[in-house]
Amino acid sequence: MATLVLTAIGSAIGGPIGGAIGSIIGQQVDNAVFAPKPREGARLKELAVQTSSYGSQIPAIFGAMRVAGTVIWATDLIERRAKTGGGKGQPSTLNYSYSVSMAVALSSRPIARIGRIWADGNLLRGSAGDLKVDTQLRIYTGHENQALDPLMASAESTGQCPAHRGTAYAMFEDLQLADYGNRVPSLTFELFEREDPVPVHAIFDAATAGGVQGYSSQNIRGFALSGASAREPLGVLLDILPIELGSRDGALFVRDPAAAGNVSLKSIILEDGQIFDPPQQAIDPAGTLPHVVTLRYYDSERDFQASLQRSERGPFSRNALQIELPAVLTAPDAKRIVDNRHLQIQYDRKSWRGDASLDAVSVAPGDCFIGDDGTIWRIEQTEHRLGSVGISARAATGNAPLSGQTASPGRNVPSPDLTIGETRVAVIEMPIFGTDDPGKPIVAVFAAGTGDGWRRAALSLVVGESLIEMGTTAASAVMGISLGPLSPHNVHLIDEGAGIHVQLLNSAMDISERAGSPLDIDAPYFWLGGEFIRFGNCAALGGGIFRLSRLRRACFQSDGTVPFHPAADRFVLVDSNSARLIEERVFVPGDTAIVEALGLADTAAASASVTVQGLAIKPLAPVHGAFELAADGSVTARWVRRSRIDLGWRDGVDQVMAEQQEQYLISVAADNMPVGEFMSSEDFITFSAATWSELGIAANAAVTADIRQVGQYAQSDPLIISR
Repeated sequence: MATLVLTAIGSAIGGPIGGAIGSIIGQQVDNAVFAPKPREGARLKELAVQTSSYGSQIPAIFGAMRVAGTVIWATDLIERRAKTGGGKGQPSTLNYSYSVSMAVALSSRPIARIGRIWADGNLLRGSAGDLKVDTQLRIYTGHENQALDPLMASAESTGQCPAHRGTAYAMFEDLQLADYGNRVPSLTFELFEREDPVPVHAIFDAATAGGVQGYSSQNIRGFALSGASAREPLGVLLDILPIELGSRDGALFVRDPAAAGNVSLKSIILEDGQIFDPPQQAIDPAGTLPHVVTLRYYDSERDFQASLQRSERGPFSRNALQIELPAVLTAPDAKRIVDNRHLQIQYDRKSWRGDASLDAVSVAPGDCFIGDDGTIWRIEQTEHRLGSVGISARAATGNAPLSGQTASPGRNVPSPDLTIGETRVAVIEMPIFGTDDPGKPIVAVFAAGTGDGWRRAALSLVVGESLIEMGTTAASAVMGISLGPLSPHNVHLIDEGAGIHVQLLNSAMDISERAGSPLDIDAPYFWLGGEFIRFGNCAALGGGIFRLSRLRRACFQSDGTVPFHPAADRFVLVDSNSARLIEERVFVPGDTAIVEALGLADTAAASASVTVQGLAIKPLAPVHGAFELAADGSVTARWVRRSRIDLGWRDGVDQVMAEQQEQYLISVAADNMPVGEFMSSEDFITFSAATWSELGIAANAAVTADIRQVGQYAQSDPLIISR
């Protein structure tokens, strides 16, 4: 709601400011402050798109603002290749990753700091300064003592690299592009030239190098100054804010309209005995006025996204006015401003023209006077003649009340600013996943973070004193600790006790609630301090705490007993999607696998290790063995086979066969002395009375049988039965 209040002698000058600059100001001031070349000023859309074109204008940022910036230096895409797999008959895989280093100019004047950074709308840097992707970030605030960037200086010829003093910019070194489809993302930056709102008169002073001074009580949260001259961006401020630009004694100044005050002016003044013509009032047709005025601006409550407030006044018409203000406002301030502007448009319908004697009054554009009917008139132009002055004025809003409506900024869906936290890692030797026989031990890495924003970490395999890069972890695992002890239990029976309570690492983790049996084909399982346990029931207790019950203990393990687990034992929910299999090396039973993981927020690498037993290739020991004595004197040893592949007890009778053939080695001893070894392709073996006698086993001898399943790659641990 601004008025350009300049004397009207001379040529009119167009552009957003409008009005005319008279010869009293002079051509020199005009050219220095308001260059005559017309050009559309900054628009909101220009601040939302990152550019890299030569000649792109870098805006001068005042206050707080979100800007896209301009790429002023960049390397080519850097390609890296990593080979995975290739062990024991498996083909190797080449994985490609890409990164880029680039400098992005943000403001053509110094800034205080950079806040958040968005990449394709998602946070790349949080409000706490934490980076969400793998890169090195250096921020240059644009002051006159700004140093050279070392990467840029090393890439350019000696003496050819500028320090870009006076320009604030951000340097990304080795920005990983995997999260962005291996392309350079569109970046936007939260800039702070200062922490407090910026006075409007300070923008005028800086934009014109002191050519326009004065004072205004109007403050805005942020402003992007750009355009071919000061005329364009400052004209937008003058057009919408309750400020005005005045001149006196050849100098320009900005002020609040209320600061002009009222002058005393009689409508009829005698001059040389003659009476001036009576003042003339006019009113423009109502149909020419806009029924709706809208204001587009950046909303500080919506992460500086473009927002819109509108004002509806007067009789309906097809006319509408849209004003774009590249400034940061709150929704209530924007609503008040657009209502004020619309109100002033309506008042501008009424105009006043008259004459006064120079001896009777001293007036200047911007001064106000009260007409005979009580209307407040603001002087818009003065035309000086010999002994008199012609005055053109329009009605001023004065203290007219506004609508009093409240304003909403609209819904904001911010990109979550999640803490990454520290990396936690577990190296676990796995049984067979699914039905595919791997033919080698399976060692997997599970990793997660203590913060909700953790996504992945860089992995290295420790081999002696060396580190072998393995790329990154798989998807975040569900990990935590047990909140209480878990006592041993019979491995052949379902543990129907109270179960176990676990606390997960962060609130983003979840375990699906269920009620069922640990023998179900889809029964999930977890790893707790070295033991695999299937569970039938899961209940969420809140706060990241879950109770797991109906447990099937020591799955995929041959031991007849299960260990005691103290409180705070490590917990990992086993999921193939979160398992990063180590294929860079083929392990054999007895090897130790050591892994280090380094996440974005880690100050030191997290490490874990496991001693390989061969769970995926070693058959499980048979169970439920016993001797049976028949009436004819024959002796039969029976047992129940177990499988390396555990898909649940689907038919209630048997499990799937994991080996190419079923075969067992039975070693028989009497009174601790071996008497023979036998093979069987079934889950029993029968010794006739004659064979039993030929073995030299006395009727009252203590007989034991050591039964092992012979697998494709190894033998199982023994099942020992006795008579």
